[in-house]
Amino acid sequence: MTAPKPSSFHQRLIHALRGWRRRVVNSRRTHADSRQLAGMSDHDLRDLGIGRSEVPELLDRHRH
Repeated sequence: MTAPKPSSFHQRLIHALRGWRRRVVNSRRTHADSRQLAGMSDHDLRDLGIGRSEVPELLDRHRH
């Protein structure tokens, strides 16, 4: 006897939950990155080759 295949509803539910989890993980990562970069001095940021005004754009680009 074989196990029944998941219904379309269950597949959609699993897909939605995985998408939600991915968005939560990405959001937490973005917030952590933002806090870390905000705590750096302008000198440290320049050493990385970025200016403080570029940080929001870099985080948005990284998120997508």
